[in-house]
Amino acid sequence: MYVALIVDTTWLNEEGPTFRHLVVGLIDEQVRVAQVVPATVADDQLNPFGERVTWSDSRCAWMRQRHLASSAEKLEDLGVNLIHALDGRLWHGAARLARRLNSVVVLSSFSAGDVRIAGRLAGRMDSTRLAFAAGTTQLGERICHRVDPRVTVQVVRPGVHVPAQVPARARPEGAFCVVVSGTSRFDADYEALFQAMHRIIKEKPQAQFFLDGMATDQHPLWRALRRFDLLANVSLVPRGLGHRELLSGADLLILPQALNCARGLTLQAMAYGLPVAARADPWLDYLVPDRTAWVVTDPQTTTWYQLMRRAMDDPAQGRQLGEQARQWVRQRHLAAHQV
Repeated sequence: MYVALIVDTTWLNEEGPTFRHLVVGLIDEQVRVAQVVPATVADDQLNPFGERVTWSDSRCAWMRQRHLASSAEKLEDLGVNLIHALDGRLWHGAARLARRLNSVVVLSSFSAGDVRIAGRLAGRMDSTRLAFAAGTTQLGERICHRVDPRVTVQVVRPGVHVPAQVPARARPEGAFCVVVSGTSRFDADYEALFQAMHRIIKEKPQAQFFLDGMATDQHPLWRALRRFDLLANVSLVPRGLGHRELLSGADLLILPQALNCARGLTLQAMAYGLPVAARADPWLDYLVPDRTAWVVTDPQTTTWYQLMRRAMDDPAQGRQLGEQARQWVRQRHLAAHQV
């Protein structure tokens, strides 16, 4: 088998570690791999193993499909016989590429937005040469309802590496460090959290917050932080810095929005034994209340404030939650399982 793993810039920025362990893991399973990546991707974001085929990424969906199709000749020369797109934004381009190569295609789904696309796309393809890999149980069930029963749909949960020991979190006495991760678009969810952060900082001036955004432009958040007088205690994390590394030094990960998509960042935090406080999300099967995360169904200022106080005032409770989540990930979300 010779598989072409297709990614775009946005997905690779968010899920780079997942891509790297898939490449290495598949090669270890005697699968030949071509990394089909945007031409602008730096070498240190990829594995040195396997072929590298580049394409020109674009914000225009039609242009993305056209640019992906231009890699057909190179992939045909390599002998690729399976196309695997790792993000829903690439599905149409991957399907077009598979038709040109007369190959089978696997489409990975990690987002609720993929479900509607799955139904439309599957209706135009040979059901015996198409498969969906759903990242959560809920995604798998919804895709099954949208496509022909002959189409293979399998739940393939995203995987991470679980360190043998929980990384030590050394910091000055009395310090409190929180990573907040979301879209970077300021909304009611961020507003409730920022109000809670303001209360925490008044009571604990040493508290530090690191805002990890999924977008390159975080200026809307910066303006909101200035309005809430939070800038002195907040750092905005630029894309590409290696946001997962921040987790090893944090006391808490907060996910203030229900993004309806599975993220490796959350699973990596759990693998590190870091307590997670997350907005309830009906598409995610790994957010289990009080077992893998403190799940917030009422995202009000008071709720976020109380959870942060819990993490500060009773660290043992946070460590217990983190260890439970760590064991959950070890049982269900190892990188080896995904491979």
